[in-house]
Amino acid sequence: MLRTLLAVLPILALPLAVQAETPNMQPGLWEHQNTMTVEGMNDMPEQTHSSTECVTQEDIDRGENIIEAPEGCTLEEMDMTADRMDYTMNCPGPEGGRMQMEGSMRFMGDRAEGEMTSEMDTPMGPMNMRMEMRSQRIDDC
Repeated sequence: MLRTLLAVLPILALPLAVQAETPNMQPGLWEHQNTMTVEGMNDMPEQTHSSTECVTQEDIDRGENIIEAPEGCTLEEMDMTADRMDYTMNCPGPEGGRMQMEGSMRFMGDRAEGEMTSEMDTPMGPMNMRMEMRSQRIDDC
């Protein structure tokens, strides 16, 4: 589940000094829905993406290391407990600009919710993006 949700979010998992807890999630088939809104010089219509993924106990046991990120991003902060993950990150933006992101996820056993906001410097001017994520366990794998 985290891989699919966070593939959309550029989150970086690095070994941290403090050991993070394992997310409060149940293994099984998860359905994800991500809704993204972009505001800027040329406002884009809201976009929604849905997917499903089989999440194993091994995936969950990997905790924060389950998260993968695009190349070039720098994790500024990450705090993960069994029920929540909060982070801030910097990534390269379009055509040499920068993107600053803040996000959080809440893990509730058979469902998860999260949001991420980012500010981007682009050649067209500043743009803001907001993403809402909702996931739910729907069955066994």
